[in-house]
Amino acid sequence: MNDDLLIQRYLDGKLSHAELAALHQRLREDAALREHLRTISEQAVAFGDMVRREADTLVCAPIKTPDKSVWSTLALAACAALLATSAWFFLHSTPSPVVTLIEQQGSVAWKNGDAIQSGESLPAGTLETIGEASSALLRFHDGSLIALQGEAELSFSDDGQKVLMLSRGTLSADVKKQSAGRPMLIRTPSAVAEVVGTAFDLTARTEDTLLNVDEGLVKLKRLADGSQIDVPANRSAVASLAAASELDAASTPEPLTAWSFDFTTSTPPRDWRGYAKNGTMHASPNVAKKLPDGRIVTHHGISIRTAMLEQPLRLLVTESSVIRYRLRQQKPGDLLLMLLTNEVNGGHGGNFECKLRAEEFTPGADGWCEVAIPISRYKPVDPRPHIRKRHPSATGNILTSAIINTYGEDRQLEVSRFELSPR
Repeated sequence: MNDDLLIQRYLDGKLSHAELAALHQRLREDAALREHLRTISEQAVAFGDMVRREADTLVCAPIKTPDKSVWSTLALAACAALLATSAWFFLHSTPSPVVTLIEQQGSVAWKNGDAIQSGESLPAGTLETIGEASSALLRFHDGSLIALQGEAELSFSDDGQKVLMLSRGTLSADVKKQSAGRPMLIRTPSAVAEVVGTAFDLTARTEDTLLNVDEGLVKLKRLADGSQIDVPANRSAVASLAAASELDAASTPEPLTAWSFDFTTSTPPRDWRGYAKNGTMHASPNVAKKLPDGRIVTHHGISIRTAMLEQPLRLLVTESSVIRYRLRQQKPGDLLLMLLTNEVNGGHGGNFECKLRAEEFTPGADGWCEVAIPISRYKPVDPRPHIRKRHPSATGNILTSAIINTYGEDRQLEVSRFELSPR
């Protein structure tokens, strides 16, 4: 749709909620489009003034029945003036807030790059969490909570009905009971989730959408063929771009306290950080966080994301858990290890980190070494006391992602095996 037609439909009030939210976002980001709308508004006002002056002249003239063209001109002028006033009001008014950013970790920003802080009330728009260790907790006016985890992009609006678009990443939701006939809608590239009131996790993956319901019921529709299914509590479903695959609700897998992934024998999912080559996983560059001045901090690392496995699983962290890696670096140096977690019944469980010094590694002749890190060495990433009090330890949580980084320097890190096991 070209900009002229878009603005015409906006002024006519014919845009959908989603189209209106998208236009609002474009107007915030695109100065040329704002100027274009102002120009149309000014032209409409000028045209309206011209017709009003002609109308004043007509009042002093002998009364006669106007022909159809005069009535058409007057009607057009009135509409133009009204639309110009509406456009001016839009450009000079503050959009109504839709959500409040209750809590954040790492870098959180509007799609146009502007950083935002906890406590801000946000209008309809698009939010990004930047970096795998970032997260954002959003609250709607009715108390419904949406938590973004890792690298994610979410658009949202609420004009009597909450409409969200999860373009990528994972969210956890605790949704209050919605008004009759106005369920919350969460769209992804491959599916639409219809939510009346429940707790669940939703992940937009490269080729499908993974839904895991903790409480209540969620209706999941696959966009590839329009088929849909009701997913109740303690069940999960995958809506794929491939319409030939079966759409059904499977039991949520019981948590595992021991699991391993061997890169020498298994191919990792494409959504994991790093790249597989010659039977190992090699570190790739990634954005760790964004600084207030716009610069980015880059790490080189590898991630193991359990939610991105073809058959999703749940890894339970216990007091006796140990994280093990078989790794090597071409150039010795410190490593930063991280764990991203959810609570067992859904919701963000906190992010945790462990720093390994170079002297802790004892590589063999081929450069490979085994490292074993007890869960007690992982500490909360966020330094704020109230966050540390809420999420003091990974113990008792579900592990969603394990990350290993070489900070800003590329030291040719490789991993051949990852393992979670009891001590």
